[in-house]
Amino acid sequence: MVEKISKYTLWAGMGISILVLLLFFAVGYDRPFEENPKFTDPMLTDLLLIWTYFLVFAAIVVTIWSLIHGATTKGTGTMKETGLVARCGTIAWGICICSLICGAILGFICKDESMLINGKDWNDPFDIIITDMSLVSIFVLLIVTICATIYSMVGKK
Repeated sequence: MVEKISKYTLWAGMGISILVLLLFFAVGYDRPFEENPKFTDPMLTDLLLIWTYFLVFAAIVVTIWSLIHGATTKGTGTMKETGLVARCGTIAWGICICSLICGAILGFICKDESMLINGKDWNDPFDIIITDMSLVSIFVLLIVTICATIYSMVGKK
């Protein structure tokens, strides 16, 4: 039953994400920006941002719930009976600690130089570092996800 809920949630999230992206690019994407017509001002940017904020918020809630659940239950049964369930708390904490370490390292590595955005100087170092750190994290996680997917398709069944 839990696997069916997980599968339906995955397919629903992917379907909504694809629909939001299709609407973003198909409806009013080429609308010119009022202050500088060289730039575009997509009509459904708010929809894309709200969906992205929802996904980030849901990921944070699920991560915190998983950490608490993994730390309090510590799995039940033997490894033969449950597979990875007995180590889920350790795995969750390991992922959390590694993420914090990677975030700290990327925070120190990322540059805080001013940028030219929509014809205006942007020189708030905090915003620039957070944006740079987020973009690098997205690319790293994308590569890790692709490798994990390939390994799960090719690896032992």
